Amino acid sequence: MIFNAQIETNRLLLRGWNQQSFHDLFAHYSQPQIMEMLGISSQDEYEIELSRYNGGYSTYNLTIQFFQLVAKESGQILGWCGFHSWAQQHRRAEVFYSLKHEENRRQGLMSEALKAVLEFGLNEMNLRRIEAFVATNNPASYRLLEKFHFKKEATIKHRYQFGDDTDWDFMYAFIKDEKIKIL
Repeated sequence: MIFNAQIETNRLLLRGWNQQSFHDLFAHYSQPQIMEMLGISSQDEYEIELSRYNGGYSTYNLTIQFFQLVAKESGQILGWCGFHSWAQQHRRAEVFYSLKHEENRRQGLMSEALKAVLEFGLNEMNLRRIEAFVATNNPASYRLLEKFHFKKEATIKHRYQFGDDTDWDFMYAFIKDEKIKIL
């Protein structure tokens, strides 16, 4: 089985992917099968995923735990949520999330997914600190983090380079504390 974990919410099935999952996928499946399993619809998207895989999702001290968001009703792949830059020895990881299509936004899907993924991170991955970097011009994203008790720690200049443009981000963090629950 490719998926290393599975979580169900009211509307979503979250399929867990780790480094071994991606290795098994690219080692044993054809390009069309990979594209279908990842919800990829173009050759360009496939090339990006192949490049990420070939570049290595994990290093000697960092790894991943991704969750593919699948609508229970339709089986449609809606997006991804999970952790990268997971430093197991430090009990820290960076959370990320994205929905593939605009029509799936503003329906509470990411709140539903993120709650389950954060609980998985705290309980199954034994994380103590969860970080997130959010573009300063993305208030919907940082409001989502604040809903889950993330606190803004810093503004980071020039974190990402997109052609000639650079991105400014807010750095958010959730520190595990017995008094604070995810929701």
